[in-house]
Amino acid sequence: MITITIDGKKLQVEAGTPVLEAALNAGIDVPRLCYHKHLLPSGHCRLCVVDVVGYHDPQPACTLAAKDGLVITTRCEDLYRRRKTIIDMLISDHPMDCTICDKSGDCDLQKYAYEFGIKETTLNKDIAREGFKQDDNPFLLRDHQYCILCGRCTRVCDEVVGANAIEFSGRGFESHVATPFDSPMNESACVFCGSCAQLCPTAALLQKGRVGQGREWEFPRIDTVCGYCGVGCRVQYALRPDVEGGMPKNGDREIVYARGYQDSVVNDEFLCTKGRYGWDYATSKDRLTRPLVRKDFAKQLGLTDEDWTLDETSPLQAKNPEENFIPVEWDKALEIITDKVVEAVEKHGPDSVAGLASARCSNEDNFVFQKVIRAAVGTNN
Repeated sequence: MITITIDGKKLQVEAGTPVLEAALNAGIDVPRLCYHKHLLPSGHCRLCVVDVVGYHDPQPACTLAAKDGLVITTRCEDLYRRRKTIIDMLISDHPMDCTICDKSGDCDLQKYAYEFGIKETTLNKDIAREGFKQDDNPFLLRDHQYCILCGRCTRVCDEVVGANAIEFSGRGFESHVATPFDSPMNESACVFCGSCAQLCPTAALLQKGRVGQGREWEFPRIDTVCGYCGVGCRVQYALRPDVEGGMPKNGDREIVYARGYQDSVVNDEFLCTKGRYGWDYATSKDRLTRPLVRKDFAKQLGLTDEDWTLDETSPLQAKNPEENFIPVEWDKALEIITDKVVEAVEKHGPDSVAGLASARCSNEDNFVFQKVIRAAVGTNN
């Protein structure tokens, strides 16, 4: 461990630790746009420059490796002017339509423009590059006029996802993030995990289902665990805004979009395609929300007086399940299952029973389930 000093605070860090990382871990906030803790430092935006004793010019804190005895200043009048100039330059090539932007309230560029008091650019906007939209896939909308070329999207695609589907193309005002040969996204190596959109600090990359659905601060949010497999990734759902606190009048919470939950020990804020986009079943009209018992069996149990006979076609094919089934409470369903399992074991032995689990259950759920089948029922089926 070595000792460095940041804004008068002595810190013990490992040699080679990026100064920006050391500062953030110590609770010292340094403005930044291209930096992300899970990506290799790039120094693209130069917003994190700091003064270092013994260095002639300010240094980008994200690429500056900690060495014993470094004395660093993160805030001073000169650094303020430099950072304000950088934001001014970015704003000169960026639409100032924050009032109608979908990313308003969750945009890093907007945050720093507010912090540095920049209402409009002091530079010549006539030379700014003209942005263009690309709507070529079912999941992501690319609007290049909002792109600040920070490189977060290209680096997460390369370093975390490993798809290498996008990279910088062109020079100067023609620079933009592109697929190979600017082909449609669905013809590239993109796996549509949406990590690029999650890490994008502006509205250059947005999930299509999110567009026009509300402002970021209006969405009620729920943190939960993804149900698609047993990995246990944490996911946060943004719910549709409603005058009754996000609860539509039918009582069902409608999901607008999903994103990774920061600092999850399993996935941090990264999700796969299914986790990020495969949640529409939650409010599907075909979703079963209560256990159902077939009517002929329900009559045997005394749950109904209605006569019903099994048709030649499967009762599961009915458009309305309640034509052939009646809903029961969970406690009643578990009681029925338990009684039938016990009856089968008594009559035909434990190997007459088999348990079928699901990959959508957590590993812990599946472990308990197999213990019930082996220990309680007494079979390895």
